[in-house]
Amino acid sequence: MGRSQIAAVFGAIVFFGALLSSEAAQQISEDRELAELDLTAWNCAKRPGGSARSPETIERNTLKNRWATDLAGLAVKSFDTAGFLKHVADFDAETKGKRRRDLSPDEKRRLEILEAPIVSLTGYLILAYAGPPETCNCSNVDFHDWHLEIFEERPDHPPQPGDPTPIICEITPRTQNAIFHDGIRIQGLAAYFRRPDLTYESTGHKAHKVRLTGYLLWDDEHNERKDVGATIRSISRNGYHNPWRATAWEIHPVIKIERLD
Repeated sequence: MGRSQIAAVFGAIVFFGALLSSEAAQQISEDRELAELDLTAWNCAKRPGGSARSPETIERNTLKNRWATDLAGLAVKSFDTAGFLKHVADFDAETKGKRRRDLSPDEKRRLEILEAPIVSLTGYLILAYAGPPETCNCSNVDFHDWHLEIFEERPDHPPQPGDPTPIICEITPRTQNAIFHDGIRIQGLAAYFRRPDLTYESTGHKAHKVRLTGYLLWDDEHNERKDVGATIRSISRNGYHNPWRATAWEIHPVIKIERLD
């Protein structure tokens, strides 16, 4: 093969590699803000387990897809970041690196108790972004979760090495409409927004202090050392900060958001 042929082959590889990367990047929704969803157009609305096949993923997805409930008269336990982490600390310490399938019968009973209540978390909404296609939403690009990264303090920059990691909270397609109708707009609350190409953009204002109310969920799919830690160690080549969360526990689904400042 001559040099010109080698160059042509190499050029084709680069071109198709870039094309595939572009298509992969487009798998994240271009949505920039909450909007009213027509759930009748969603093939997953009556499938709480989503498109999952394994029992543990169906179990996790069903918990993620709990519908909103009436909060009137409901006693909701409130946490700040430190209180939230203390609440789940014993379980976290005993289940490092574990998945649902690895839990002992006693750990499973404790997990059921921890995941049952609705709680609230108060903190600063630093970063928000549309989540990728996931089995909990039948891998639909348009019907996706919204990821909200809640920090104890209000930094003047996007997440970077040396910063503490956030607590993750997620709005789902099943809870989005009620939050939207409450007048909540995530770009009006978050300091930064992550684009589909994983770059950050400022929303033009500081992060607002918020109270998020919803169900506790142990997202054991993200219970590894690369995901969980107290401090961000690095920014990977794809733009994600690692680790990216303080605990595998999150509020998911979020059913109500209140601005506090």
